Amino acid sequence: MDLSPYASAAEVHSVEGRVGCGKTQRLVEAVLDLLAQGVPPREIILFAATPAAACALERRLKAVVPLEDLPLVTTLPLYALDVLSSPQAEARTGRRGRILMGFEERLLLEDVKTSGVAPRRLSEMLKFFYRSWADLEPMSGDWFYDEQEERVFRLLVGSLRHRESYLACELPRAAFDYGQRFAHDLEAFRRDYVLVDDYQMASRASQCLAGLLARTALLVASEPCARTHGSEDYPHFSGIEELVAANPNAVRETLAYSHLSRVVTDAVNLLAADETLDARPVPCACTDQGSCEAVAFERPKSELTGVVSLVSHHLSYGARPQDIAVAAATRQWAARIAQALQAEGIAASPLSRPSLGGDMRHADTCRAARAFTLLRLAADPEDPLALRSWCGFGDYLAQSALANAVASGDAALSLRAGVAFADAPESALLRQQAASATTALAEAAEIVDCLSGLRGSALIDAAIVAVGADDDQGAALLRAAAKDAGEQATAPALCDAVQDRVLSPGFVGDGVRVGLPEDFAGQTACVVIMAGLVNGLVLPRRYFDPAQMERDKRPAMLAAEMAKTYACAGKAASTLLFTYFTEAPLAEAESLQLKIHRVRLREGERVCEVHPSETIRAITGVSYHD
Repeated sequence: MDLSPYASAAEVHSVEGRVGCGKTQRLVEAVLDLLAQGVPPREIILFAATPAAACALERRLKAVVPLEDLPLVTTLPLYALDVLSSPQAEARTGRRGRILMGFEERLLLEDVKTSGVAPRRLSEMLKFFYRSWADLEPMSGDWFYDEQEERVFRLLVGSLRHRESYLACELPRAAFDYGQRFAHDLEAFRRDYVLVDDYQMASRASQCLAGLLARTALLVASEPCARTHGSEDYPHFSGIEELVAANPNAVRETLAYSHLSRVVTDAVNLLAADETLDARPVPCACTDQGSCEAVAFERPKSELTGVVSLVSHHLSYGARPQDIAVAAATRQWAARIAQALQAEGIAASPLSRPSLGGDMRHADTCRAARAFTLLRLAADPEDPLALRSWCGFGDYLAQSALANAVASGDAALSLRAGVAFADAPESALLRQQAASATTALAEAAEIVDCLSGLRGSALIDAAIVAVGADDDQGAALLRAAAKDAGEQATAPALCDAVQDRVLSPGFVGDGVRVGLPEDFAGQTACVVIMAGLVNGLVLPRRYFDPAQMERDKRPAMLAAEMAKTYACAGKAASTLLFTYFTEAPLAEAESLQLKIHRVRLREGERVCEVHPSETIRAITGVSYHD
């Protein structure tokens, strides 16, 4: 019988409980106990669910731990990247410790499309591959459903290995596989004490990696009811049961009392007890009465104004901006709320998700991505990832035929020599793409020569000017990364700084935090306002249309959305507010893709009736029925 990947050489301790019961505080207390016992800070590591949650946990520790005694706080995917970035790992795997940026991943998918598989089928296959990576599936042999799946998977993996890079979703799996094969190399990254918050939000590969990293003790905190995730890491909700089953001596500790205010605890209990989650209520251990209210506004615009008024009201009563969190139904709604707050002079801290985007087929729309690719070439003129990216810019087919020839060894790219074929290409398309790529590489070689000798912001600015990216939104990301790295930073250091920024989205500043419900994993706030909770924004319109979604698929979608609402509501220590609107002009309702319950003509205007979201039916008593 094969040993479970959850089997750990360390002692396993599981802390379980509902949201608001103090699981994160239990981890903080465990750190304090370990430090008091003389455990070196370097031998303690804490993993949070998301980079934003890691920042929040680190701030919590800084309040009680001297800076010199502060242990490392990070996420499992980021730590996996550190493992794979070591010289030993790069030498053994043949891949560099880096992930594909958004535009580089889109170019990878263009190469995979050359398999000839129908786009919809290909999309489903890729989702299956990514989830299987995260779930530690074997990924070989008879595991594939048919030859088509195996062919696409080989093409995907071959393209990644040629690029010497990783997809973000495969990092924990790759680090776990590497650690099992080369245990001696992993020893430098193992720690005596490994603590994991929101264990249920990590992928199976991440959960098993945490057990592999622990020498003496593994302490995990989990919330069985919060079946939702706030990161690109795929959640594995049953991981805690697998962990306990694989480690018979594991200790399970249950936190049975809520530390939220009494009224908020009652509201969270109502949400948890809904038939979709069916969790048992917990008693309250807090003396603060608190408040909870569902506030209805007439129209979308009035709700935005109302949210600003609610925030202003709490600020006027002494709350600090950073004590208030606004969880919006969608990114679009969050952006509108942040703009409305800033228009009233209220500091807002929306979740920052830096990225390098644009349409690779049109060079003018992805100038910042081109500038970053120049940085990669300045760091290594023969970098296969950068060479492939540079050749793909501005070409409708993204030079995919040539890229596949290069990945298979039938052709080679060089910054100085252009394109070289092992044999004369028979394809007219290949000859055409080779000529175009040679011209593009010659242009890049000239620019890289001009960048030689430059460092820090001077290097970034020169790359931006070379491709005319001053007005590109991504230029700010590149300049911010240069500031992080310092004026003497070399091209490789600047590339790493950009990657660090992209991999660490978070709430910037001390304003009112604004994001999606799942963005508040690991966060706490005195006041939580959940806004835009109407059918169509929270549950998509297709959920209510039997022609677009089968009835048997609805419960899973509703449960996921309910879990998000429940988990976010549990971040409110004292005050919890749900806001929604009851009608909207027909044109605006269509643009927002709302679930329209009835349309009336009022004073020459078509107005739609809108219901509060199904996810707060336990609070409002309003429910949608076919």
